[in-house]
Amino acid sequence: MSQWQTADAKQRFSELVDATGAGPQVIMRHKEPVAVVLSPEDYRRLVRQADSNFASLLARSPFAPGEAEPVGMSLSSGG
Repeated sequence: MSQWQTADAKQRFSELVDATGAGPQVIMRHKEPVAVVLSPEDYRRLVRQADSNFASLLARSPFAPGEAEPVGMSLSSGG
């Protein structure tokens, strides 16, 4: 992945966007990654992959629908 300093990314934004065709572009601030710019194709691929992984996770769940309760939350009313 290519890396861009925030000032360069701002000044050369069109070039940064064009570069997404070659893969994700990482924007750095003070030697730390702060953002990643993706092409629409890469984004859609990641979303499809995440949806597939989440569906697979749910399919493997040992809980029946409605049986699991979010941590720290109670489904019962009252105090």
